[in-house]
Amino acid sequence: MNNMKTDTDFDVVLQELEKSEQIESLSYLVKKLPEFTAAIQSIEDKLSFVTNTLNDKQALNSLVNEAEEKVERLHLNKDHLEAMVTLVQFLPKLVPLTNKMEEFTIFITNILGDSKSVDYLIRGIDDVMPIQKGIEIMKETNKRYQENKDTSNISILRLYRLLKDPTIQKGFKYFESLLEVINMKVK
Repeated sequence: MNNMKTDTDFDVVLQELEKSEQIESLSYLVKKLPEFTAAIQSIEDKLSFVTNTLNDKQALNSLVNEAEEKVERLHLNKDHLEAMVTLVQFLPKLVPLTNKMEEFTIFITNILGDSKSVDYLIRGIDDVMPIQKGIEIMKETNKRYQENKDTSNISILRLYRLLKDPTIQKGFKYFESLLEVINMKVK
C-alpha cells in the first residue's frame, strides 16, 4: 500500500513537470545554475573567513590591539570628535564644491599644458589689459622715482593737484562704484 501511494505521488509530480510553465521554469533554473553556484560559493567563502577569524582569538585580539594603538596615537579628545561631527555635517555642501574645484583644476591644467591655449589666453589678456604697456609704465615709473627721490613732505596743495589728476579721479570713481556694489550685495 505504501508503494502504491508513492507511485501515485510520483505520477502527480511527473504530470506537474510536463506542464509548459514548469518546463520553462526548470530550463531557466538550469541555465542560471552556474551563477547560483558561484554566488553560493562566494557566500560560503566569506562565511568561512568570518568564522575562522572569529575562532582565531589571537588574530582578533591582534587586530583590536593594533586599532587601539592607532587611535591612541591620534590623541583625540572631545573637541576633535565634535569637529569631526561638524565636518561630516558639512560634507553634503563640501563635496559639490570639491568636485567643482577638481573640474576647474583639470581645466586649468589642460589649458596650461596646451601651448596654443596659453598663447590665446595671453593674447586675450593683452587685448583687455596691455601687459607690455603696463610693464613699460612700471619700469618708467620706477626709473623716475629713483631719479627724483624727493624727501620733502607732500603739501596740501600738491595733494590737491594730485586729486585733480584724471587718472586718480577715474580710480576714485571706480573705487566708489565698487563700494556701492559691495554695500548692495552685503545687505
